[in-house]
Amino acid sequence: MEQPDIAVWPDEHSITSIQPRQLFLFSAGSRTNGRRDLPDFGRRIQVYLWSKHDSVPLLLLDQPANPLSSDLQVLMQPARPLLPDTVYHLRTSLPYVGYWLFRMQRARAGSNQLVIAHRWRVSSAPPDTQAPRWTATPSVMHKEYSSNSEGINNFVQFSNSVLDASPVLVRATIRSARHAKPVVSYLTPWDNLLGIGWFSCSGNFTFGPSEDCTVTFEALDAAGNRSLATSHPLPFQAPIRPG
Repeated sequence: MEQPDIAVWPDEHSITSIQPRQLFLFSAGSRTNGRRDLPDFGRRIQVYLWSKHDSVPLLLLDQPANPLSSDLQVLMQPARPLLPDTVYHLRTSLPYVGYWLFRMQRARAGSNQLVIAHRWRVSSAPPDTQAPRWTATPSVMHKEYSSNSEGINNFVQFSNSVLDASPVLVRATIRSARHAKPVVSYLTPWDNLLGIGWFSCSGNFTFGPSEDCTVTFEALDAAGNRSLATSHPLPFQAPIRPG
C-alpha cells in the first residue's frame, strides 16, 4: 500500500547518523500527497536542512524520467557540508512548512504547531570517501509472475553484493528492445536483493512476456561515492507468464 507522504531516504529511524554530504532520495507514489510538487524540488520549491546555527539548501542531482514506474524520484545533496555532530531538520520553502508533503509531528509536547518529522544527526567521524565495493556480479535470484487481490506480480530479483561503510542506493538502468530509451530507477536494497519490475500495486518497470532485457547497476553510498557493478550491461529475461 502506498503511503500518503513523500518517502525520504535515509529513514531517520533506521540509521544513527548521516554524512556531511549526505544523499537524499525523495519518492512519491501515484497516491502520494504532494506528488505534483516533487518535480519542482530544487527549482520552484527549495528544500533545505535547518538547525539552530545553520541552514543548508539541497541541490538537485538527478530526476530520472521513468514512465514505466509508479513512483517519481528526486535525488538531492547539501550545497555544502553539514556541521558535524549537529541535528538538522528537513524544511521546505512552501507555506505551513510543507504540511501536505511529508510526515508531520507536533513541534513540542502540547503544542498545536506542526513541523516536518524528518531530522538527522550528522556524524562526527571523518567523511566517507571510499566508493562502494561490489564483491560479486549481481545475478538473478528469483523471477515471478503471479496475481493476487491487489494486482500483478511481474518482477525479477537480483543479488546485492555491495559493501560500504554507509547505507547504499543502487541506480538501475534498464533496457529492452520494446522501448526506444532506457529507463532509470533508484533502488533501496531489501533483504539483500534488488528488485526490478512490478510488485502488485507499484513498481519500476513493466515487463513483456519473457522479453530480453539488460540492466546496469551503480551503487551510491550515503556520501555520494559511486561504483559500477560491471563495465557492461547484464542480460536477463523477464518472467514467463503461465498458460
